[in-house]
Amino acid sequence: MLIKVGSRGDEVKDIQKALNDKGYGQIGVDGIFGRGTEKAVKRFQKASGLSADGIVGPNTLKALQAAEEPKQPEVSDEPPPIINVLKKKDYEVYTDGQINIIGVRSNNTISNSFDDEMHLVWVNNGLWQHKKYRITTDPGAYCLEHPEVYGSSAGTAIMVPGSYRAYKWDMHRGKYLTLCQRAAPIRVWRDNDRNNILSFGHDDDPGIEGWYGVNLHHAGENSTRVDKWSAGCQVFARIADWKEAVSIWKASGAEVFTYTLITEDDLSEET
Repeated sequence: MLIKVGSRGDEVKDIQKALNDKGYGQIGVDGIFGRGTEKAVKRFQKASGLSADGIVGPNTLKALQAAEEPKQPEVSDEPPPIINVLKKKDYEVYTDGQINIIGVRSNNTISNSFDDEMHLVWVNNGLWQHKKYRITTDPGAYCLEHPEVYGSSAGTAIMVPGSYRAYKWDMHRGKYLTLCQRAAPIRVWRDNDRNNILSFGHDDDPGIEGWYGVNLHHAGENSTRVDKWSAGCQVFARIADWKEAVSIWKASGAEVFTYTLITEDDLSEET
């Protein structure tokens, strides 16, 4: 049975809830398969390596129902395509045990979904190791609509794509140890439209350099929307994923880390 635009019923409600739980939308769980549900299904299918047709068939349904279990890193004697993106941009690539921490921002300009990725890539015993996680690289809707809450009348910070050797271990808002922007300034665009649409700068807009506290941390235990969890920080959707990333960062023994942000289009050119 195929579930698609126009379908109705409890099965659609289950699909909508699963998409929300996995961070692929902020869909009303009304049992009506509309265009919003279709777009969320396509994002999920793309992230899961399925044909992104927006139709829920057996394979998509199985993937939606599957528990998100920790996976072993992909291992190869060749670097993954995302490393080629960094090389083409003349960004630093680490092969000495340090971790290449890479965010990939999706093309979606509607805020509040964990629809971006964080890739961790490193070399161990001559082999490339590669893991990826679901995150947001953008502020949530609440922070976009209320920039003054986080102390900026100029607008909410959105990190400009680039490579920043700016991260050290510190306490995120005094709560827990993670990688925080403590080693160098970064560049951000300011979004002062006060709506839930992300206003990315253009290629010729370098943004504003400064110390913004754009940290790498996690959302709440059962968060399906970004909301207040990011005012510009790079935020993991799942605490378990963040904990795993922390263990990888710590194992590297590094004191200062580089975080590189690229776009979905950058990566698409290599895959």
